[in-house]
Amino acid sequence: MCIAAATTAVIATTGAASSPPSPPDRTSPVAVAVHALVAESADAATRAIPADFASVMGYRPIVLDAMAENPHGDCSSPVPLPSEFEPSCKAHDLGYDLLRYAAATGKTVDPHWRRAIDGQLESRLHAACIERTDDGSRRACDAAASVAAAAVDMNSWRQSFGVPVAEPALPIALGGAAFALMTLSALLTGRYVRTRVSVPEIGEHA
Repeated sequence: MCIAAATTAVIATTGAASSPPSPPDRTSPVAVAVHALVAESADAATRAIPADFASVMGYRPIVLDAMAENPHGDCSSPVPLPSEFEPSCKAHDLGYDLLRYAAATGKTVDPHWRRAIDGQLESRLHAACIERTDDGSRRACDAAASVAAAAVDMNSWRQSFGVPVAEPALPIALGGAAFALMTLSALLTGRYVRTRVSVPEIGEHA
């Protein structure tokens, strides 16, 4: 009997491990709001926010910089990030607060939601760097965007793409890695700028 029970347990476990992932929730109020946040206009996103969001979360989202945002949000980074990232961080904070709202109102948080919100952040961070006209500065900005997005992805993975939870020790650990990568980026950018300056223009006489 013990062997039979163990065999049954192994089969059940194997079956569970190989079962396909559940399809994303696209119909609940939070799912609709998340979709609007990542795929529609800022005005459409704010209209899709659940009616009791403000009473549960303590604030009303605003539209600024063509994004639906948490007016009290920020990049929450232990190392300085480009100022261009601030609007995207505030929009990302709103997305995470939608997940917290779902949990606070007894709804199950679909992992697809957090992945979509994180993906939008990464796209927006890189898009924010495009406005920089200097190649070296733009490359440094892109490097910072990649580091910030990687840190966010790592944190989401640690939390199984569920409800965002503050982890006081995590920003310090991520900050060390981010600082190292951004320092390397700055050094490479400086080398690029020095090389560009040292190469004479065509037709220039020494």
